[in-house]
Amino acid sequence: MQRKFSIFLLLVLCLSLMSVAGCGTKKRTAAVPRPEGKLAVAGFNNPVYNWQILAGYLDQEGQPVPDGTLETLNQVLTDTLASHQVFDYITPDAVRPCEEVVVFEESGLPKVSAWKYWLGVGKCAQADLLLVPQVTYWRERVGSDYGVETPASVSLEFYLIDVKNERMTRARYEETQVSLIENLFTAKKYDSRGGKWVTATRLASDGIDEKLMELGL
Repeated sequence: MQRKFSIFLLLVLCLSLMSVAGCGTKKRTAAVPRPEGKLAVAGFNNPVYNWQILAGYLDQEGQPVPDGTLETLNQVLTDTLASHQVFDYITPDAVRPCEEVVVFEESGLPKVSAWKYWLGVGKCAQADLLLVPQVTYWRERVGSDYGVETPASVSLEFYLIDVKNERMTRARYEETQVSLIENLFTAKKYDSRGGKWVTATRLASDGIDEKLMELGL
């Protein structure tokens, strides 16, 4: 009897948190002012070795994402920029020739070659700012909307490179979906996702939206 009452109280608390999360919703605004200058946006890339990433380290090297993932993420990225009213930028398709022209050399010095490479891409594209998105971990949901054996999990990196001043701002998104019972602080996300176990693409979509806002885009 006591256990049933405890579960009832927990459910009431969950519903209360969801209600509070949904009240007084305001239009989201970027965390910082929109960066000034000509923006170029590279397509998502998937570093599988530590020397390919601009900062940090991979949990495990040599594990590429499934086929088709980068194309899906690029479409989500384009759609999200449009929803944020970001239209005037050099597109990934226009940046790609510069990615092919600039040589990605393995210097043997962690992160140095990646930094020089992307800085060179930004200069080649004649951009003031270059957004470089990377997906460093991808695990698809095993199960369905209403029950999983393994939840979806993603890690994304966003680097906004100031080409002229040779500086970089980093924004990282990492999420493994958990149930509401496991973490009551996820009530708002739980509600926005319809109380379902979502796919890795949905996690990534939420991350792209959140981190572009964080970078002012």
